Amino acid sequence: MNDDKKELIHNLGMVSSTGISVVVAIAMGVYAGLWLDKKFGTSPWFFYIFLFFGIAAGFRNVQIMTAREIRRSERDDTGAGK
Repeated sequence: MNDDKKELIHNLGMVSSTGISVVVAIAMGVYAGLWLDKKFGTSPWFFYIFLFFGIAAGFRNVQIMTAREIRRSERDDTGAGK
């Protein structure tokens, strides 16, 4: 497999894993908020609070993954990783 195909597969994997991590973080926040609202009868307060935490965690995951990819790209460009 040539380098262009490897790079394409790597990029597709990164984009898909980034999207999945955002969706999972938000879904976990929503689920936790709904569960707490049901348990304590505080609807919709915990839902909104944990939805916000889920969104924040999702964007934090994107930031971490993007920074990691930028460092990898810079390392590959300078040839330090070879």
